[in-house]
Parts: sequence; structure tokens; C-alpha cells
Amino acid sequence: MASNQASRPPGPPSGGGPMGPGGGAPKPSLRQAMVVFQYPVFRVIWLSTTFSFTGMQMQQVARALLAWELTQSYGATGAIAMSFGLPMLFFSLIGGAVADRVEKRNLVLATQVLNAVLALVHAVLVTTGDMTFELLFILGLVQGTGFALGMPARTPLTAEAVGPKNMMSAIAMTNASMNATRLFGPALAGAMAGWWGLESAYYAQAVANGIAAGVLLRVPTGMGAAAAASRGKQGNMFVEIGRGLSYVATDRRLRLLIGMMFITTLFAMPYIMLLAGFVQEDLGQGAGAFGALQSVSGIGAVVGSIAIATLTQSDRKPLIQWVSGILSGLSLMLLAGGSVVAGYPGAIVATVILGLTLTFYQTLNNTMVMDEARPEYYGRVMSINMLTFSAMPLMAAPLGVVADWIGAVELFFLMGVIVTGFMLLV
Repeated sequence: MASNQASRPPGPPSGGGPMGPGGGAPKPSLRQAMVVFQYPVFRVIWLSTTFSFTGMQMQQVARALLAWELTQSYGATGAIAMSFGLPMLFFSLIGGAVADRVEKRNLVLATQVLNAVLALVHAVLVTTGDMTFELLFILGLVQGTGFALGMPARTPLTAEAVGPKNMMSAIAMTNASMNATRLFGPALAGAMAGWWGLESAYYAQAVANGIAAGVLLRVPTGMGAAAAASRGKQGNMFVEIGRGLSYVATDRRLRLLIGMMFITTLFAMPYIMLLAGFVQEDLGQGAGAFGALQSVSGIGAVVGSIAIATLTQSDRKPLIQWVSGILSGLSLMLLAGGSVVAGYPGAIVATVILGLTLTFYQTLNNTMVMDEARPEYYGRVMSINMLTFSAMPLMAAPLGVVADWIGAVELFFLMGVIVTGFMLLV
């Protein structure tokens, strides 16, 4: 395997190790995390990611509102979410293998262009009144396929842009950008849907994704010498998928980290998919209020991302992740109880806390997974980790049926009990 020095991208000199003058453990430092912005390539990728996830945040709101408008059913809305998750289940491993065989920049660029085209197709169909539940489901399948093939390359591309030493800071700052889009993306989509119709939100998504693709053209190819050297030695793609699975299965820490992600993606994160109906049906609010609720959850997410960026050198990340998981479960119970007691304001408080705790949990998990994985396995490891995220939209459908049966408030409380219970067992 090539050395880290050989694969280090152009950027500022390393200066020195993370240890202080006395050799003690490093203190939390946002300044240390911000050093990644001195890398020109990272800045370009970070900007592209910001536009890309702005479009994605708008898409989530627009899709949920459109599904509810077409069906007026939690179960059907969950089925639309499931259409996005099914391809992630079936194609994420292929996406990871492809990411380890081709230029990651080109793979991310291609899927970014696909996102822009699909957003435009949605906009035209809504504008002409030809959108149906069936078409929305099919388009979700296509979108999910593109996400499954391209996303395993995005995080490794970010890591290759800064080198191993600054990898965890780069991931944390990228997550801060992604979560910052939750502050304005959902609110913008909800406001546009209320003022000018859902099609306007989809047109805006197309523009955001187009800009993200254009910015990526400035990223050079050929980064990551260690991973690039391994590409020429790889054989059959499905054999390589098997090797990636075997690598994760035999690494105790990777196995535990990925297993931990399943807890929240199965029983915590699906709450997002059910919020559109919850806000309108249970809280008696409109599309704008739903977008605003999504945005305020981003406040907690941004705070969490920035806080995590200061802890990338900490040796207490597993403990912090575990505590964050427990608090996520308690926050789900607060979402149920708070909305009953205080209505919409109570839901706002709970979603802010959920945004904070789930961001702590997920960001710490991703950084520890990348830190543990060997560079030549980056794509495949991230694709396996992505399988956990496919559980979120896949669970939305059965949980939506349960919500139709017992009510969204009762379901949120039950989800919180399950998450908290699993965390205590772990």
C-alpha cells in the first residue's frame, strides 16, 4: 500500500503533529479543524457539496409535500420515501466498488448532473399537472439509484483532498456545511411551495444541482495515490465487493460502528419522513410550517457539526456517540409529548434537540469509520455504511402504516423508547 505521504494532496505544510509542546493530548480546537480550508481542492468540493445538499434538502420537503398532496396518507408518503431507499439497498455496494475503481470526481460529477436533470423533470411534470403517485415512485427509484452510485465516492473524495492527517476535520466541516443547508433549504422549499407552487421548489433544486456540478469541474483528477495504485490490481467487481464485505466483517471496530448506525437509521431518522403529515394532520399547520420545522432541526445540526469539528482529535468519541444516541431516543419521546402539551412550539423544541443529537451521533460514526478504514477500501466501506441509510426510507413505509393505525404522536414515542432501549443494551 502506498504511503500517506505519497497520496497527500497539494496544500499547506503540515507544520507539526497534533500533540502540544508537552506531548499531552490535544485540546478541542475549532481553529485546528478550520485548517482544511487552506486546501484549494477541499474548498471547491465543500462549495459543491453545499449547493448539492441545498438541492437535496429542498427535494426532501418538496417530495414529502407532493406525496401527501397526491395521497393524503402516511403509508403512501412512506412508500414514496421507500422508493428512494430501495436502490440504496441494492446498488450501494456496487457504488462503493465502482468508487474504488474509477475517478471519484467523475463519478460524483455524473450523479450530480443526473440530480439536476431529475429535478427539472419533476418541475415540468408538476407544472403540467401530469405528476402521479406512480411517476413519483418511479422517479424516486431513479434518484435513489444515482445517490447509491455516487455518494460512496463523495466522502472519500473529500478525504483525498486533504490527506489522512486532516481527514476527520474535513469530514466534520463538510457535515457542518451539509447541516447548514437544513437551516434554509427546507424553509425555502416550504415557502416557495406555499407562494408559487411545488414546481417552483423543483426548479430551484435543478439550479442548485447544476451549480454543484459546474463547481466540481474545477476538481482535478488523479488524487489519492494509494487508492489509485490499487485500482489497477482489482479484478472482477463482484469479487471486490466480496472482499470489501469480508474486510468489514473481520474488523471488529468497523463491524460495531456500522451496527451502531442501524439503530438510529431504523428507529430514529425515519421520523423526518413522517413530519409532513404530522405537521399538517396532527398540528394543523401548513407547508410553510413544515419547511420551518425542518429548518429549525438544522439549527441543532449545525451546532452539533461545529462542536464535533473541535473534537476530531478526542479519544472519547465512542462515549460521546453513545450518549448522543440515548439523548436522540429521549428527544423522540419529547417530540411526542411536547407536541401534545405545547403543540407546534413543543415540536420545534424537540426537533432542535433531535437535530443536535443525531448530528453528533452520525458525524462521529462517519469520522470513526473513515479513520478505521484503509484507503483502498474507502469506497466499499462507505457503501456498506450507506446500507444503514437505506434503512431510513425503507422503514418509512411500514412506520407510516403504523402511524395511520395508532397515530404519529404515539409512533414517535414508541420509536424513542426503542432507540433508548437499544442504546442502553449496547
